[in-house]
Amino acid sequence: MKTAGLVLCAALVVSAADRGLPVRLNLGDYPAHAEDRGVVVAADTLDRDQIRSSFATDLSDYAVFEVAVYPKKGAPLDLSTVDFAMRVDGRVIRPVEPRSIASINQRKGQSRSRDIALYPNVGVTTGTWGTGAMVGVGVGMGGNSPGPASTDSDRRTMELELSDKGLQDAIITSPVAGYLYFPIGKRKVSSYDLEYSGTGSDVKLSLPAPKK
Repeated sequence: MKTAGLVLCAALVVSAADRGLPVRLNLGDYPAHAEDRGVVVAADTLDRDQIRSSFATDLSDYAVFEVAVYPKKGAPLDLSTVDFAMRVDGRVIRPVEPRSIASINQRKGQSRSRDIALYPNVGVTTGTWGTGAMVGVGVGMGGNSPGPASTDSDRRTMELELSDKGLQDAIITSPVAGYLYFPIGKRKVSSYDLEYSGTGSDVKLSLPAPKK
């Protein structure tokens, strides 16, 4: 059991190193960073243009953070994304898993592909009173072809993209980085308060919301 545990830990470390994002060369390259009990968290926010250019997946209802975590030297850190939170207007919002975002987008895509289209229908009617024009409304379905992001293949592709670029759950011994996705809808936010509470650390940092 002990050997199996060591193998699992090693696999988790390798997984975190192979996925996510490269850590920036200098801690100061991140707009905000804070430390508690030897653990440092640094972050940056993506504006709408950056999100659209970085992802094929629709993230219009999400705030996207680039987050880097630096563990205390000589102490492995059990990193989990559920230990992060964002405070907006007094509410605590947790990051959403890539699988959930992909599933939500697929349902939206399926709904769009089933939309009913209304179109004018003009004809000619003849009765005992004479001949006249008839104007009505015809109903047509959205077509047989699937809409964007509506298939199972689309869902898997979206999940893979978000997972590969996302911050990884893993036991880390060196700095790692990746994206976190927070659902904020269409609300206007002036600033973000990002928090990390894990393994005895309580890190808080604030960032201005992107202007775009």
